[in-house]
Amino acid sequence: MTRLAERKSKLLIETSDTVRERGRLREVIIEPLPHYAVIRLKGLRSRFSISYAGIYNAAVKIEVERQRAEKKAKRKAKL
Repeated sequence: MTRLAERKSKLLIETSDTVRERGRLREVIIEPLPHYAVIRLKGLRSRFSISYAGIYNAAVKIEVERQRAEKKAKRKAKL
C-alpha cells in the first residue's frame, strides 16, 4: 500500500451517496490529499476542504449523539 503523500497520480473517489443540489441528485466526489480532503458534488465546481482530524472529530460527535439517543430511548421504554 502506498502512502497518500507518496502517490504520483491524482486519486478521485466517486461515492454512491447522493445529495440533491440545484434540482438534481448528485454523487459526492472525494479527492484525498496528504493533509486534508477536498469534497465536491459531481458536475459542480464548488469545493470544500476538511482535515482528516475534522472528519474524525465529526464522526466521534455523531457516534456520541447516537449512543445518547439510544440510552434515552431505553429509559423512555422502561417507564
